[in-house]
Amino acid sequence: MKTFAIPVLAELPFTQEPDDAAAIVESPGDMAVFRMPSRSPANAEDEQAAADVIEALLAALRAWSFGAPDHPRFDLSALGTGCQRVLHETLGEGEVSGRLTPHGEIQETAFAGLWWVREPAADGAANCERLEACALPDAVRKAAAGRMQIDTPAPTTGLMNGPALLAEVVDRAARYRADDSSHVINLTLLPVTPEDLEYLDAALGRGGVSLLSRGYGNCRITATQLDGVWWVQYFNAAEKLLLNTLEIIDLPESALAAPEDIADTIERLADCLLSMRET
Repeated sequence: MKTFAIPVLAELPFTQEPDDAAAIVESPGDMAVFRMPSRSPANAEDEQAAADVIEALLAALRAWSFGAPDHPRFDLSALGTGCQRVLHETLGEGEVSGRLTPHGEIQETAFAGLWWVREPAADGAANCERLEACALPDAVRKAAAGRMQIDTPAPTTGLMNGPALLAEVVDRAARYRADDSSHVINLTLLPVTPEDLEYLDAALGRGGVSLLSRGYGNCRITATQLDGVWWVQYFNAAEKLLLNTLEIIDLPESALAAPEDIADTIERLADCLLSMRET
């Protein structure tokens, strides 16, 4: 079974640039564009078995309303290794990948909104792999579920706005759970010291999800231990931090597939299926 190529995420907290440098807008790098994955030759039986899975997936996608909870899911564990190989090569890997603690991982395919999901089997003996079509697999929110309250650490030397920012995060997190009001704190535009960032990191801790989105530069997304609170950082191609935020939200929008992504995927999968049936 194929191992997902999920890059190792950098450690928090990140050192911010001086105020004058933060005011300069830099390009994160080249934007990723869709390319049909390349495939190696396969025997006719495996090719058509994989085509059957894609055909069933297409039918489910066309019948599904984006955002509805019963999104398409296909367990791949019963498929032969040859069919699985064809599926992996045909669908490829896309922009978003993630590690779910204690076990599990996700990888978007080259077709936006279509995901490889791997989690431990119920008996813990092996991993189960499936395909899901959705904005983001349910396993991410499950792994990100955190505590309702956190302990406030004692102030340390070098702090400027850390305690006030932590109070804002805690207040907004409680408010979010009550009325679903999301909130973003842009640390790049605020006067914060390295000690402030260390203070926030120590107070909020690390949760069970680390995501990387590589659509336009790199966006690293890390769940904290406080439920609904995420670190979201954007880097350019040289790995320089461009934007450092704390987001209080169910799931950060930078990791989510959109309805138009699913519409594009349906068209591209239809073309892919036609090519496979003609093989």
